[in-house]
Amino acid sequence: MEGLSYRLRLAALWIMNMIAFFAYRTIAISEGATEVSLLSNTELATILVLLMVFALLTLLLGRKNSRSMNIIAGVVFAIGELAIFVDGIVGYPSAPFNVMSGAAAVVMVAVVWLARKWPKAQS
Repeated sequence: MEGLSYRLRLAALWIMNMIAFFAYRTIAISEGATEVSLLSNTELATILVLLMVFALLTLLLGRKNSRSMNIIAGVVFAIGELAIFVDGIVGYPSAPFNVMSGAAAVVMVAVVWLARKWPKAQS
């Protein structure tokens, strides 16, 4: 994995988060969940576009800006997704969509961790 660029790893994590977030909402709706953080279609589309933009910016920005963007956006998304996870656990403790919201939060923590670990000499 050392040969794989930090940029590609981070972009892949953003895409993984996008998939997990979409799966969370899809499963929650199919389970009939009403007491959890469900977004409207417009809000979901906005979040998914933002996740795609962050994946693209990771690849396009310079190392320093990409690293900073990943740390800041990763923390913001991690906090939001942790809130969604806690909301799901409180409302539906054994629901399968909690796995996906938890996975999305873990992926965002991994984005922050990997961006902080990004060496200065690596591009």
